[in-house]
Amino acid sequence: MEDSLNNSNLDLVNNAEDLLNDRINNLSKIILKCIPGKSDSIKVEARKTCREATEKLRNHALEMLGMIRFLKIEYEKAIKEAVEIKNKSNITEKTTEKVEQLTIRKDMTYANIVTRKPEQTYAIKISTKNNKDLGQVEQLLKTNVQPSKLTVPIAKVKKIKTGEVIVECVNKKDIERLATVINTLQKLQSKEIIKGNPRLILNNIDKNLDKTTLLKIISKNNREVVESCGGIDSFKQQVKEKFRLGGRDKDRSVSVVLKVTSEARKEFLKRRIILEWESVYAKDYISLVQCYKCYRFGHKSDKCKESIQICGKCGNKGHDFQNCKSNDTNCIVCVRATGNKKGCKTDHNARDHKCHDEN
Repeated sequence: MEDSLNNSNLDLVNNAEDLLNDRINNLSKIILKCIPGKSDSIKVEARKTCREATEKLRNHALEMLGMIRFLKIEYEKAIKEAVEIKNKSNITEKTTEKVEQLTIRKDMTYANIVTRKPEQTYAIKISTKNNKDLGQVEQLLKTNVQPSKLTVPIAKVKKIKTGEVIVECVNKKDIERLATVINTLQKLQSKEIIKGNPRLILNNIDKNLDKTTLLKIISKNNREVVESCGGIDSFKQQVKEKFRLGGRDKDRSVSVVLKVTSEARKEFLKRRIILEWESVYAKDYISLVQCYKCYRFGHKSDKCKESIQICGKCGNKGHDFQNCKSNDTNCIVCVRATGNKKGCKTDHNARDHKCHDEN
């Protein structure tokens, strides 16, 4: 009797993720079933909020599953390391047991796991093969794919405005396995997301500080930044000049965009960056995505809903920037922003970087 109870408890521990996953799915189904499709007592917005909250609950639970699996993997690594120590050295079994206990106590506490530096994640963007089904991506994904059966730990799930879903895993092989399964489905497809390093901008610095000189001056005058990167060699690997933009005075100053790691970014943003005859604050550089069909921001031309091409030079409809024959320049971005009021400068094209900075 005691043995059967121990076996059942062991099965419960080994299948904890599957059990939790089943309970989450069952609970979500119960909640969604109890929300009426039409009802005078519950407003449309309230029903929508309930459904969205249920989906968020499932997403958070999937993240918890990923954390549980990650902890188990780390635990198994610690045990493996302890066994290797035993095999490499002639120590007694009791000593080995102590080594295992010390390894687990030191590295495997919940507090240590939570406070560890986050590991790199790998991501894919999931969409439908038919644009008409784009709003059903999340539903199709969770109906057709069960991470627990694939033994793929999910680190994060995020639904974006387009209706597509971004899924992240800690292990590259896991995300590749998940992508392979998704791409075999009839209605879904996936695309790898290549994450770029953050960018910072140093505004209006001395133009005479060329690419090589600038980084030398920064490393020499900002020791805290260099030390936080792990030394000068590591600093050179983590901080690179990407490109330059015209400053307020084109003859004397420029703005420099740096490509940095997330660790270096934090240190740059903490303090003034001391240069030669000046010091400046670093700021995050955000490059706006602009559509070259309607010249609005936030999407590209292949996702544009406008049916008629708008010119980025004159602002008129029916032709593109390259085929514009007008002698006048009228920025459609500024026209929309100002309502074409008198006194507002619109005598530049819609691709002008200064225009984007001002808006």
